[in-house]
Amino acid sequence: MEPIDKAGILQRLLGGKPATGSRKSTVGYKAPDGENRAPAAAVALHKQIVGQLRSIDSAWPDAEQRALEVHVRALLAQELGVGAASDPAFGGLVADVVEAIRQHPRFETLAAYLRQQLQQAHKKSS
Repeated sequence: MEPIDKAGILQRLLGGKPATGSRKSTVGYKAPDGENRAPAAAVALHKQIVGQLRSIDSAWPDAEQRALEVHVRALLAQELGVGAASDPAFGGLVADVVEAIRQHPRFETLAAYLRQQLQQAHKKSS
């Protein structure tokens, strides 16, 4: 089993390509007609994340933390397979990745992105 690429997950959360590794980014691709399109898996992942973000009140003191956990949980489940999410150790893995991301020097950029995502999720539900 390959180690979890925590920096790559941070890059995916920020909308960029993974910093290292051979895995393809699911952020989007350039179609033959030149139009940017997201693969179906990326669209489904985005819908799942937005749905879960709607249940988080941005006024909660831990809203940013919860939003980060939603993103990490969804990305890890996609990366490792849906079955991994049912493993009892999955919650600990999510917590470890969240903590590593919070220690990253670019975390403030991510925190601003998470706040923006929370606001957008609630605008879409109105």
